[in-house]
Formats: sequence, C-alpha cells, structure tokens
Amino acid sequence: MADLSDYWPKAVAHLAKPLSVDDADEVTVAEISEAPVNGYRGFRKATTALVPIDRLDDVLKHPGGIGHEVQSWGPMPCVREGQTYSTSFWIDGRKGTDERFETFVQAWSRHNRDVQLPDNIFLMTYGLVPRYLSDGVVCWDDPHGPVYDVVRVKSHIDWDNKPDEPLSFISVRRDYLEDYCHLKQCAAVQVYYEERFSADDKTFGEALRGEEGAEFHLPGRLLDMGFLTDSYHGEAPQMSRVWGARLLLKPERRPITDAEDPELVWPGDTVPMTYQIAASKRLYGYVRDEVLQQYQGRAEYQIHPDSGGVNYGGWWATSRTHRVGRNHIRVELKKLYEGCPPHVISHWHKFAVPESIANRDKEQHGTNNIAERAHRLIDAFLSLTATLQQLSEELGLGFSQVEIGSLSTEEVAYIGWWKCSVAESLFAVAPLAMTREQFLERALAVVKLIELLKPGPLRTMALKLGVPKEAIKDFQSLKLLACLCQLANIAREEGFHLLQDASLVVPKWQRTLELPSLVSLFAVQGLRIAQAHTPGSNRDASIASAASRLGIDVAAMAGGWGYAVDTMYDCLARDLEMTDHLLSATFVR
Repeated sequence: MADLSDYWPKAVAHLAKPLSVDDADEVTVAEISEAPVNGYRGFRKATTALVPIDRLDDVLKHPGGIGHEVQSWGPMPCVREGQTYSTSFWIDGRKGTDERFETFVQAWSRHNRDVQLPDNIFLMTYGLVPRYLSDGVVCWDDPHGPVYDVVRVKSHIDWDNKPDEPLSFISVRRDYLEDYCHLKQCAAVQVYYEERFSADDKTFGEALRGEEGAEFHLPGRLLDMGFLTDSYHGEAPQMSRVWGARLLLKPERRPITDAEDPELVWPGDTVPMTYQIAASKRLYGYVRDEVLQQYQGRAEYQIHPDSGGVNYGGWWATSRTHRVGRNHIRVELKKLYEGCPPHVISHWHKFAVPESIANRDKEQHGTNNIAERAHRLIDAFLSLTATLQQLSEELGLGFSQVEIGSLSTEEVAYIGWWKCSVAESLFAVAPLAMTREQFLERALAVVKLIELLKPGPLRTMALKLGVPKEAIKDFQSLKLLACLCQLANIAREEGFHLLQDASLVVPKWQRTLELPSLVSLFAVQGLRIAQAHTPGSNRDASIASAASRLGIDVAAMAGGWGYAVDTMYDCLARDLEMTDHLLSATFVR
C-alpha cells in the first residue's frame, strides 16, 4: 500500500464521504458524541471554522489538516502585568504558519466539564432570542418571521454525569448559516477529532507495514493508527484516530439578507404575482381556512376569527381578509405582499384555490363558518349566565355573572369574544375531512365552555327555591342547571311564577325528566366520557350513541367529521338559547 492519500481505515471510512447539506434544513456545526458509527464504538468531537474562500482549497488539501479545537486564552488565563487579555476564540490554521481562523463556535473545558456555544455575533446578526426546552436544549428563534429553531444547542457536558446521546451539539438552519458565511466571505469548514476501534479491518496491518503504530500526514487530515495490547481493547484492538477538516458549506447567496418575494402564480393568473402587480389594481387571492392551523395554539399570534386574519405582534399582519363560505378566506394581495415576509406569502399560497371554488362554498354554506358558530355559542352561554345572575338577584343571593359562569358579558365585549379563555379552541379550523378523534377533541373544547358553570351558585339557587339538599348533594354543574330548568319547565306548564310559587313548583319536580333543551349538553358530556375509554367496540358504540343524540349519524361521516362539528355547535347554541328563554320566561314579568 504505497499511496495512502485516499486510504481510510474501515472504522472511520464514513469520514471519507463528503458532507452533503445542500438539501438539509439544518446543519450540525458542533458535536460531542460517544455513539457508535456502523457498529464501531468510539468518540467524536467536531466544530466549525470560518475559512476565507480564497484559502479554502489550500486548507482542505493541506497535509495533516488544520487545528481541530476551539482555542482561547482561558479558562483562567495567565495574563502578565502590563499584558492585555485577548478575549478571542479561534481555530489554528495550517502548521508552520501563524494562521488563525474565526470559529463559529465558542467552546472551553473546565476540569470535567465541556461547554459549546454558538457565536454571539451570529446570534446578534439575526436578532435571535432564546427559548428553553425541558430537556436542556436551548433553541434560538428569529422573532421577525417568526422562524423557530434557527439554532438548537445542547451546550454542556458533565463527564461524571453524562447526559443521553448526543452528549452535546449545535445545529443551525442551513439558510441562516449560508447567509452568515456569505456576509463573512467565508466557507464553513468542519474540523474534527474522531477515534474508533475495530477488529475486522484486513487492511489495517498492511497500512502499518509491520509497525505497531504510525502517523500519516494526508491531504486535509492527520491519521493515527495503532494496535492496542491492553485487555480493555482486546475485542477491538485496532485503533484509528483522525484529526481532519472537510467542507461543510460554501455560500452562493444570501437567502436571509436578500430575501425576496417568491415567484408564485395564484389560481386564475398566468404570471407570477409581485407587489408591483398587486398594488396596481385591487386583486384578491382565495385560500382554504386551513391556512390558519399553523398559527393556532401559539400565543405569539393573534388570529381574528371573524375575518380570518392573523397578526404577529406588530411584525406582520394579513390585513383586509374576509371569510367566504364555510371553508375559505379572501385576502387582498396588495396587503399580503405589502405587510408580510416572503415565507408568510408562500405559506398562504400553499392553500390557494380558484375564486370559483370559494364562491361555490358560499353558495352551499352561506356565511356560517366556524367563527360564526363559535361566536354564537359563546354569546348563548353568556346570555344564559346573565339570566342566572338575574335569577340570583331575584332570590336575594347576589351572585355575579363571573361567580356563576366564570365570564362576564361586559368583559368579553370589551376584550373581544375571540379573546376569552375558551374561545381559541372553539374557533379553531374544522376542516370537512377532520377525523373522528379530532371531532372528539373539539367536543372536549365545548365541554370546557359548559364547565365554566360553577356548581356552588347553582346549588345555592336550587336550595333557595326549596329543593331538598339531600336530593342534589352529589349534583355537579350540568345536573344543577338541569334541576333549575326542570323547575322552570313546571312553572311554565302550570302557569306559575318560579319564585313566587316555588312552594307549589318544587313538589312536582322530577329529577329524571329529560328536557329537549338539555339533550345536546348531556350528549357532549357523553362524548367526553366515550373519548376517554380504551379503543374498542364498546367505545365505538358509546360515541355513536352520544353523537346520535346530537343528530349525527356516524355512518354518514366516512368522508370526514367536519359537518358533525357544525351540527354539534348549532345544536348546543340553539339549546343554550332555549334554556335561557325557558328560565327567563318563568320569573321575568
């Protein structure tokens, strides 16, 4: 084996392959790992140097490679009197020169601890902000997008108490790394140390030519090989160690700094839309309302359900949006291109449909979308709790609306109905193709609205009317509401006043009487109970039974459960309104 320029021992042969990151969303720029590779145990430590592009080829071909670790004066630097402490981090260049390369990673060791952090200048360049995860990983996000996980860092190793693999890593979104490298006019070069142990490499002895060990200065790397004779390495005595450098990324453009509006053709157009075209006349795009799902459940976004618009903390907003039919949103393209970054425009375009489809939706469904239904449901609940508050006052109890139902009509009107505590899960998009389990999750959201009713005030009102304490001692909110409604129903049928004639009404009370206006409320409770059951035929039967009480035929939901959500909302809103009218009619004169 005369020429070892292209030789790699079997245990480290994976290092011969070029790093392919062209199609990757994120790139690992630093790593410490003890994970096996191809079955060979060992150790790996890698970091990233920023190498000026005009020196890149020489660095990658240099015999023995370049430095493989981040250098600094610390920790605990030795600084003589009169000497200025240099706070730089660097990676040594080619041997025999005083060359130093800027490092993308700041790292140091202290006793049995290792620390790796991303360069603060990079973090500052894009205004990144940290987000801390429970597993110790710190994510750095770009709030302008927002773009999440621009950088992910597991920064610290205590070698006496090692974490799970990977021990430590820093990964960066490829587009941000390329942008930064272009700004620096540098290529990202991975420098690493890796050692592996093997027993099955038949070329090992041939490469050593009878020696126990040898060191080879090869293009871009230093290779050290040797046979180990201690008992610990008895099963894998072939040791291969490499200190190397290989290209991670050579920048070609600035995808972040020079981000441009994407060239997208909207349905009905023949050429890509631009801001100039959109601003020249009033043009609209039509999208499925599933476009909003990306923003649901995330506190940084404010969704305006009535219009279908989104606001991201003043960074950007999709203004001049308008709901069309059940499933679509119309957006003025001038405002979309004017007020939103490119990735937001691209996201909305993914859900684009021809105007004819949106109009057909409107013809079929009118304007009754999920926001309209959620709004009606919340209004019906507030009207009911306002009536219960009035009943409380008539009984001399003085409970407030908030004490009865957790929400205040006045407060909800002030902040906007969509901002009350339970609203977001109610106005979340309900695609026609949603699954049964998604339907059941929506039923849970409805139950949370009903459960805002508090049992204490309802029980006190029932007792004040003369209902025996023992009869309702185990009742919770829904059954207590049913009790009050059953009494009101008796008063209505008998021509009594609920309060003034309570002594005549209560003796006629039948606790098992099912009122039509309460069927849907108990049916939704049934769905919640069924949802918690273990999957099986019994669960399926329970779901079908509860759904049928809402007028939902599960057999007709094969194409999706979106219409089942519509039916559930409509039934509940109607029944809450009927319950409100039933109560108020029997004590308001």
